Amino acid sequence: MPDTSPQSGANTANSKNVWLITGCSSGLGHSIAVAALNRGDVVIATARDVAKLSLLSERGALTRSLDVTWPDTVLSATIEEFVSRTYGRIDILVNNAGYILTGGVEECSREEVHAVFDTNVFGQLNMIRVVLPFMRRQRSGAIANLGSIGGWNGTPGAGLYCATKACASLLSEALRGEVAHLGIDVVAIEPGYTRTNFLTPRHRVRAEKVIQDIAQGVEPTTKALEAYSLKQPGDPDKAAQLIVEALTKSGRCVDRKLPKRLLIGEDAYRIVNGHIEVDQSDWKAWEDLATATNFDDVKYL
Repeated sequence: MPDTSPQSGANTANSKNVWLITGCSSGLGHSIAVAALNRGDVVIATARDVAKLSLLSERGALTRSLDVTWPDTVLSATIEEFVSRTYGRIDILVNNAGYILTGGVEECSREEVHAVFDTNVFGQLNMIRVVLPFMRRQRSGAIANLGSIGGWNGTPGAGLYCATKACASLLSEALRGEVAHLGIDVVAIEPGYTRTNFLTPRHRVRAEKVIQDIAQGVEPTTKALEAYSLKQPGDPDKAAQLIVEALTKSGRCVDRKLPKRLLIGEDAYRIVNGHIEVDQSDWKAWEDLATATNFDDVKYL
């Protein structure tokens, strides 16, 4: 059995951590699991279809079937099995499971919207609710919720996905403040375009309804995603290595404090800074009116 003695825990450079990672069947989740295994850590790699985790199993990961949309009672029993029967603790939770829904806001049906929020937002919350009690008991741990640069801007044709990722980052920020005094870190990981199968037709879901009136606003994003698929600039293995070092405060991340949002990728910095500059310009143009709505007797020092 792997060494998971009490001195283990996230945020130490030399200890062996126990990772629980969702959505490990491919893409960034798979790469994070490999990077953690290469560090010598213990990895519980999960996916809805455990058969897709065979490569990680061969590398020494504990592989299990897990759907983040399962009811709390089922998830709790599953996590209890991980903790009580195998390793006794969970040091790092990576909420990676998620997918992209494309299509105009009006085109996306109630069922399609519920489904993407159920996985991308409520799925992260489900995992937090069942794992956080163990971290509170340990008085240590780290939670990484996968956001996206899409959470900084509502992209036409991908607005529902962007909304879920904005939720992930803001919920992370709130949770961070709630558990910091318990020795638990929380961070939203916001990658740029990373070369995985995330944008391939099998993983990218298009709303069934198509409205011709809004096609002009939706099609540019659809075409851009299709052209970018499997040509993204970001290396998932390099991104995963950075994420592992950041969450364990090891390697290049020794003595660095996790930010609220960790942007990953040169394109992420460029794109997000561009959004901020545009927003600031818009705010400035409306500043005289927007700041003139207080009661007349309100004075700021």
